Amino acid sequence: MARKKAIMIMPRLHDCSGDINKKWFVEYSCRNPRTDEMKRFRVYEGLQLTTPEERYTAADKIIEELSEMLINGKSPFSKEKVIYEDDLMYDHAARVYGRLKKDVVCIRTYLNEYLLMKKKEVIHHSYQTYKSKLRIFVMYLDSKGLQDVHISFITQEVVSDFIYFIAENNNASRRTVVKYQQILKNFFNYLINTKKLLLRNPVFGMPNVGEIKDEAAIPIPDKEREAFKIYMQKKDPQLWLVCMMEFYCAIRPHEELRHLLISHIDWDNRTITIRKTLAKNRNMQTVDVPNQLFDEMINIYHLNEYPSDYYVFSRNGMPGKILLGKNYFKTHFAKIRNDMGMPFSYKLYGFKHTGACKLADAGVSTWDLQKHMRHASISTTEAYINKRIGIKSDTIKNNFPDI
Repeated sequence: MARKKAIMIMPRLHDCSGDINKKWFVEYSCRNPRTDEMKRFRVYEGLQLTTPEERYTAADKIIEELSEMLINGKSPFSKEKVIYEDDLMYDHAARVYGRLKKDVVCIRTYLNEYLLMKKKEVIHHSYQTYKSKLRIFVMYLDSKGLQDVHISFITQEVVSDFIYFIAENNNASRRTVVKYQQILKNFFNYLINTKKLLLRNPVFGMPNVGEIKDEAAIPIPDKEREAFKIYMQKKDPQLWLVCMMEFYCAIRPHEELRHLLISHIDWDNRTITIRKTLAKNRNMQTVDVPNQLFDEMINIYHLNEYPSDYYVFSRNGMPGKILLGKNYFKTHFAKIRNDMGMPFSYKLYGFKHTGACKLADAGVSTWDLQKHMRHASISTTEAYINKRIGIKSDTIKNNFPDI
């Protein structure tokens, strides 16, 4: 097992064997968080006094102050600043002050480096999740005065206290708390494997906290789904098309459908292509369009008559060149659901799960369902079936022995 790197060498006095004709100094060393190299510091100021006794007294005070600074994780590299783009700032603050910051190397620096890497690896929606949760973490560290400490001072205890804070002050669900833990664990793994700054990940033995809530979208029953259809066809036909594309093609609304262009629809082969920049697993994917949806797209919505560079969903309920906001569908569906007096448990994403349930009830194979849902593996689909659909048996339903 590799030896743990020393963060610092505590201060000690060099008194030149008591010779007051020479310059005495207090020396200590600390690891530079930017270069990961130990750097030696010498303090001469305040030690060049008349008698040895005066020098020893002054040295004791300097050593005490420096030791307290180092033990509390304060960085002696306050003059060594770097310029970086702070993606953890809120957008309003960034517009006012700009994102470029000049500051000491600290955890905020590494968090921004990490976010820059994730921005290239994951879809925009996932990146926003990383950014929002890491922003809360760094704000918590700021509130505890830990913003400038060496990264190794962010211990298991610090992370554990943060998890308690999230659960108690943000009324977070167990699922949300676990998501924070996963993101933080990935960040510290980056510091271990890529930056070589740590030997052990502090995200372990985390408290099992957070309210147990069922936040998942549920399938929408036939009667309620028919009511949604009648109401939306009259009030918001574009939103009903969103629901149909979820139901029939399992296309995710907020990223995939929102960015869908007319050119992504293959009218000859009756397929829709999801670009790799939008797909959850970052691979370009093609989904089949069932006959019911294809007929609606041609005969009711006339999508094949619009320019290829138009977004399928745009302003005024029509295809166009303007991209809708990320919460547009969610907000409009919530309003319609509330206007209709439907349960809050019915969510826009529920149409995707409803379509999967209907396919399973129709006897589609797990293999076909995996391809249709674009799951990474059969095991993912099996877990999805168990959670969303459950194990169904015609024998138990129809041939159960009498009591």
